[in-house]
Amino acid sequence: MSKESRNSRSGSTLADSLAEKPRERRSADISESVNRTNSNGFDVHRVYETFTIALRQPENPKSPIGTQDYINGYRELLKFFDQLGRVFRFVKDDVVDKLNILQTFADKDQKNAIKHFETIQSAIDYETEQNLIKTNPERNFARTLLRLHRALLFIIQFLQALSERPTSENTTTIATSCYDATLYHHHGFLVRSSVRVGFRILPSRKQLDDVIFHGQKSDLLSQYDHFIQTIKQIYDVVEGYYAEKKYLQLP
Repeated sequence: MSKESRNSRSGSTLADSLAEKPRERRSADISESVNRTNSNGFDVHRVYETFTIALRQPENPKSPIGTQDYINGYRELLKFFDQLGRVFRFVKDDVVDKLNILQTFADKDQKNAIKHFETIQSAIDYETEQNLIKTNPERNFARTLLRLHRALLFIIQFLQALSERPTSENTTTIATSCYDATLYHHHGFLVRSSVRVGFRILPSRKQLDDVIFHGQKSDLLSQYDHFIQTIKQIYDVVEGYYAEKKYLQLP
């Protein structure tokens, strides 16, 4: 997509954006496109584009998920948390660390003739076959990805609730309910307490609408819903694969 077309994006839709960028584009092409933009802020279009590339076979409920594309999409999604203040540092700092670990696996894999980590499924299969998940519990692909996977569910629910919940519900109420349904179960008492206190200083619904929709909420709401469903589809594929391997309860 040209720089001019990006600058005139206000009249476009997510569907238009996807149509202009074929699914076959490489991860590096997506990264180059993102780096050419002047803004480092959250952009629904960029998140949608990168996560859509990760879903190799969108009609397949067990679609392969491209590892590098998943990393790229997650990095774009994290920009949303830059808008939320210090309260979400507990999510972002940990996620950045985990993404860097996955990136190490992906980078090393590029030097190998046989690509073990090209997709999430092939990476988990490889570590299973090599018995790496049990013998190296602190630093392996499957366990690292599982922590990102859990955080992704919170992000999905929070973003979805911001558009679906009644306007009478403030961001503190929404974030708390989403947290309690997801990451709460994986945190200790001190983290839980700190998070709930931090939720009290979240930006308002209007401020977050501005971050997400840039003043075009009525025009982009249906496309935003499709964006959420695409990320949710990726989550469901990964969830199903971990369940199949009986890895969902890995510590």
